[in-house]
Amino acid sequence: MAWYWILLIVVGAVVVLAALYMILATIVAKGTLKAATTPVAHTLEEARSFQAEYEGMDYYDYDHTWRKEEFAVDGVLGKIRGEVIFNDTPSERSKVAVICHGHTWNRINSIKYARIFYAKGYNVVIYDHAYFGLSDGDHTTLGDNERHDLSRVLDYVRDKFGKDAFLVLHGESMGAVTVLCELSLRHDIDAVIADCAFSDTVTYYRQLCLKATHLPGFPIVDISNLMSRRKYGYDFRNVRPIDDVRSCNIPICFIHGKSDRFIRPEHSEQMYHAANNSLSELHLIPNAGHARSYHADNAAYVRVVSEFVDKIYSAESAEI
Repeated sequence: MAWYWILLIVVGAVVVLAALYMILATIVAKGTLKAATTPVAHTLEEARSFQAEYEGMDYYDYDHTWRKEEFAVDGVLGKIRGEVIFNDTPSERSKVAVICHGHTWNRINSIKYARIFYAKGYNVVIYDHAYFGLSDGDHTTLGDNERHDLSRVLDYVRDKFGKDAFLVLHGESMGAVTVLCELSLRHDIDAVIADCAFSDTVTYYRQLCLKATHLPGFPIVDISNLMSRRKYGYDFRNVRPIDDVRSCNIPICFIHGKSDRFIRPEHSEQMYHAANNSLSELHLIPNAGHARSYHADNAAYVRVVSEFVDKIYSAESAEI
């Protein structure tokens, strides 16, 4: 067979294989985008039932003891709904913790963290991100729209508790990404606890794609991002918490499970090294998977959060 026929066959085979791979990549990209932006989400009742059964959660204080007030603010995709949990413990300065839940969850998942702050005399705000729980919205954007929604919640918090209130943000997973992205929008935040956040969306999606499908992230993530930009106006490249960390001088406590295979601990390590404030901390929790640090070592988790916010509060009080 002449050499040019062999070359033509090889080139044809490569073209066919490339076309087949692009078809496969497009199918996987569609699935990736669906899982990211319109996942199956727990209702409030499902979240309560799941956590009661599998995590031993008790809601007596939430249902019968805590003094609560519901609120709603205007978000990017509609109403953002949540609750204020008032704390009547006397304090020289109002203290408020705003807690952001993770992907697929809702405000119910924030109650366990609310207890840490409530025990320390904080008023606590929990709410549902757009698309989740009782909030409006037909999709989520893993921090892109959510940071703007959080800013509206913080406007409400400042109106209610005053511009001088000591304000702490706590976020888990997607919620942690959201509170970190918030740092480039406003400067009236006193401290942040970021539990298992990713540092960069594109990097994270490429890692997750390889782990979940054993296919390289390129061009799957790029195709998915193109679909996302056209359908939702959500550009993965706009959500880079590490850039927001670099842009601020707010103390941040990074917490990450050492055994997290969903969002690798290196994401928090990179952001910790990028942080500007000398009071920032990094805590890697042994034997903890994704968003499981609170459960893997509850005593250590409570101690880390408590000591961190106490340190920042004392440091600010000394400056006043």
